[in-house]
Amino acid sequence: MFGSVSKKELKIIDEYFEQFVSFVKYEQNNFKYIEKTGNKDLDEMFQKWNRLIESTDIRIKDDIKVIGEIVLTTDKVDQGIFQCRIKANTNNPMIATLKKTVNKMLDSLDTHMHNIEDSLESYSNDDYTKKIEISPKLKARMLSVMKGVNALGEALATTAKTNLSNGTTLDKNSDTMKSSMNNLAAKANEQAASLEQTAAAVEEITSITRNNADNANKMAKLSSTVRNSVTNGRDLASKTAGSMDEINTQVSSINEAISVIDQIAFQTNILSLNAAVEAATAGEAGKGFAVVAGEVRNLANRSAQAAKEIKDLVENATNKASEGKVISDDMIKGYEELNTHINETIHIIENVSAASKEQMTGIEQINDTITMLDRVTQENASEATQISNIASDVSKMAKELVNDAKSKQF
Repeated sequence: MFGSVSKKELKIIDEYFEQFVSFVKYEQNNFKYIEKTGNKDLDEMFQKWNRLIESTDIRIKDDIKVIGEIVLTTDKVDQGIFQCRIKANTNNPMIATLKKTVNKMLDSLDTHMHNIEDSLESYSNDDYTKKIEISPKLKARMLSVMKGVNALGEALATTAKTNLSNGTTLDKNSDTMKSSMNNLAAKANEQAASLEQTAAAVEEITSITRNNADNANKMAKLSSTVRNSVTNGRDLASKTAGSMDEINTQVSSINEAISVIDQIAFQTNILSLNAAVEAATAGEAGKGFAVVAGEVRNLANRSAQAAKEIKDLVENATNKASEGKVISDDMIKGYEELNTHINETIHIIENVSAASKEQMTGIEQINDTITMLDRVTQENASEATQISNIASDVSKMAKELVNDAKSKQF
């Protein structure tokens, strides 16, 4: 066909073929065409090959363009951009099929991502009714993701329902708790005020009881002093009675002495009468003796009269001494009765004093207890007020939770 081919021409053919292989292998972008070699037959063959290679070059460049767009598109997909598509065309059926497959994949992926985005956006807007329609063709990771989004919606809907139910219950309970805590706070404050008044009253009673105990002690001491005075009075009355007895004894002795004096005066008077008779018998010689006898009789009469007066005085003194003895005996009995009463009074006062001390101790313990109760009640009133405030906050949060739950769709 070509006749004889020189080595040079064979070399040109070989280099042309190697260049074509490199071009087909995308190792070079531009192809150096051979137009003339000096061999007509060989030139016609190269011209034919050039037209074929030009056609192939166009198809390769179209393929490269499509492949380049595929590379750029996959890079955008890697960045999360799913709206990009391959627009370049090629006559290569394999590349065209690849382009169509990639675009179809992007359409499907974009649709799925759009569905996921719509659902998540609805969830973010508190609408949990949005569900993704899952294609039966989906498998593996995308199927798991879509099922997970639907499960998330169901979980959020369930949580919203639970929150609504719990919020409604919490709202009712918080209102009840708020009312109860307000009542408790009011009653605690009233109780604190009452305890404060009671504490003041008990403090006053404690002071009065302490004064009573002190007065009881003073009365006990005073009773002891009175008892000592009564004992001294009784001793003095006993001594007075003894003195009266001695006076009676002395008066009896005086009466005996007066009786003797009265007898002497009587006898002296008889003797003076006898002397007067003897003087009268003696006559003139007895006149002097008669005078003496008269004087003796007068003295005897005055002695008898004085003895009588002394006797009357002694009898009067005896009567007074007897009355004093009776009075002293009555005083002794009175002092003994008074002493008995004073001892009983002292015993009663000592019992009262002991009881007052015990009462004071008990009232002081009650006072301490009431003071502690007052402090605890004040603290409870403060805690009740704080809990009432917390109950108000809980009620407010419960209402907010209910309103928030009602604003969601599920």
